[in-house]
Amino acid sequence: MAFPSDVVKRRSPGLWTILLATAAFGLGGCVIIEGEHGDSWDDGGDVATPPPVATDPMLMSIQTDATVSAEPGEGVGVFVEYATDGLWRVWTTCDTNHSDLVCLFDIFVSVEVGAELIDLGGVNLEGRDQATLYDEGVAYLQTSTASDVDEMEVVTTPGAIVRLEAYLDGVAQPRFIFWQGEWEGEEVLHQGAPSHPVDFEPLTP
Repeated sequence: MAFPSDVVKRRSPGLWTILLATAAFGLGGCVIIEGEHGDSWDDGGDVATPPPVATDPMLMSIQTDATVSAEPGEGVGVFVEYATDGLWRVWTTCDTNHSDLVCLFDIFVSVEVGAELIDLGGVNLEGRDQATLYDEGVAYLQTSTASDVDEMEVVTTPGAIVRLEAYLDGVAQPRFIFWQGEWEGEEVLHQGAPSHPVDFEPLTP
């Protein structure tokens, strides 16, 4: 089950954004996402079929010091945030409150050549969840997410381009990636990455 638009909200420093601007694959309009567990949601408008996901990584902007808010257990999501001075936050939620299932995530975060992965750590991890160094310059988050939030924080060279790969139950799922960035000069909440893997470049370091 994917998040309806009134559950996921974007937030800028010191200001909640009441009106959600959602862009699926960089496009405005209706957001239609079929749930991983067989459910679906739409906004009552026309059904829109998203374009096929590219396999060559596409570069997307991410807003600095902007955060995203979502209710644990209400939908499947991989959320990406960037803060000043190189702090990345990647966190997951599942649709357990509706499906009675858990989401098994494998997420890889790597830095561009010439940049450095300085530090990483897990937040609110339990059981066999782990946040660890997978390879040089590659952080790995493995979680079994239910009605909670599981998180990894990664510190990189400020302003570095970061590559993200997200797998749910062993399958690449870029459609569940959320982040706040820009589209045609407007600040928007993106739902669904246009490629897998996907690259993120902070708007400011």
